[in-house]
Amino acid sequence: MSRAARPASAPPADQPAGRRRWMPFWLLQVMELVVALILVDVSVHVDNSGLLVAAALAFALLAVTANGPLGMVRICRPRLHLTLVVAVAAVVALAPLLPAARPDIEGIIVIEFGAIGLIRLATLTDVNPSSRRSKARQADGRVIEATAAVVEEVTPRAAAPDQAATAPTSTTGAAARRLGRATGVASVSGRHAVARHRPEAEKQVKRAIRGAGRISGRLASPAQSASPTQPASPASPAGPAGPSAPAGD
Repeated sequence: MSRAARPASAPPADQPAGRRRWMPFWLLQVMELVVALILVDVSVHVDNSGLLVAAALAFALLAVTANGPLGMVRICRPRLHLTLVVAVAAVVALAPLLPAARPDIEGIIVIEFGAIGLIRLATLTDVNPSSRRSKARQADGRVIEATAAVVEEVTPRAAAPDQAATAPTSTTGAAARRLGRATGVASVSGRHAVARHRPEAEKQVKRAIRGAGRISGRLASPAQSASPTQPASPASPAGPAGPSAPAGD
């Protein structure tokens, strides 16, 4: 694991240069336009504002002619643009030393802050973003390789418990399959036995029912013969039977 993590932890050789230049190029263009607008706004309120207007035009022209996201003409490459920005800002910062081009104190303060600020931003601007992207991709590739190596080392160790856990599972599955086969065989055998002995069982049941019918018929016939129906004797018209008188009397 430590062997795989070493390439990812090694810092690149040009890391300090990448830390110095971190600002994107388009942000420098935006700041040039902002400084130009501020100089134009201040030039309205001060006397002898020719230097402010000239500096504003120079910075705006540099911003729109740079080969960047905000460039309209895109003549100057990023490196040449940085050189021109530093040169123009230095000239503008030193111009108030000339009495003919010296504005009021307010104009001098604004010019100095704007020029020095642009010089500082130019030293922080990254003119080669593709190298930074390639460095990031290389770092990502190293991290991915280190992660893959760690996964490859951990996978064989985790394979043994998986195999140990698979053995009882396979044994249980085999036992379940055997039990299922035995149950199926028993069920089929039972169906065959029922189909084979069913006719004989039905005959026995029918004989038993007929025998029970005969016995019940025999038990009921003597009771009916013991009480036969007898016709009643006709009643005498003379009344109740008595001794008859002799005919001579």
